[in-house]
Amino acid sequence: MSEFSFDQVASQRLWTVAVEQLRSKIESGEIPVGSQLPSERVLCSELGISRVSLREALRVLQATGYVQTRQGAGTFARLPEEREQATSLWFANDLHVIELLEMRIVIEPGVAAFAARRRTDDDLVAMECAVSDMRRAAELGDRLMVVAADAEFHRVIGLSVRNAALGDLMEQFQEQSGMERRASLSVPGQTQRALDGHQAILDAIRSADAELARKAMQSHLEDAMHITHEYAETISQSKEKKK
Repeated sequence: MSEFSFDQVASQRLWTVAVEQLRSKIESGEIPVGSQLPSERVLCSELGISRVSLREALRVLQATGYVQTRQGAGTFARLPEEREQATSLWFANDLHVIELLEMRIVIEPGVAAFAARRRTDDDLVAMECAVSDMRRAAELGDRLMVVAADAEFHRVIGLSVRNAALGDLMEQFQEQSGMERRASLSVPGQTQRALDGHQAILDAIRSADAELARKAMQSHLEDAMHITHEYAETISQSKEKKK
């Protein structure tokens, strides 16, 4: 048993409930920032969920800045940056983030094309759920779950291809793109643009139109790169004028 107290989660959409519970405990200080989370075995037991659901919850929390996984050391609680700080970090790490997005633009449109050919009905349901979750979170102003649902949508598309090498590559994208997602989706109007992009990608994959899915994903990622980079430059110029 761990030093932290958890409630057993309901059976529906286990990872989202686990995310909310862990986030709440980190924000309240019940799990102090910098402290190590209990082991997977203990968390699974106390939350009443499987390792698969727990790992999904931890993946989301890492992508949104609430935990940090250190190789060989474990998973530690942290707090995400505020919007302006996140956007400033985007600009400070501009080259790395642009390179990451360029790599995604090279890879993910092809992944979407394969998904249009290989997806199952269950895959479509998972994609639809991610879009619905993101839309609901946007309406509630819940930035964490907006970012989480964004990451989940792209992850599910990668899984639907059923290619282990591509799956591993998509996992690497998820691990590296937490700051980029938070900054991008903090740009005014970008959440709605991202939702529109996700819907277009989903519609193309549902219709089994590989070329349309490829184009929709490319347009979505290029828009995110352009809009966020432009906004980061505006923030930087504004700060320069204040000096």
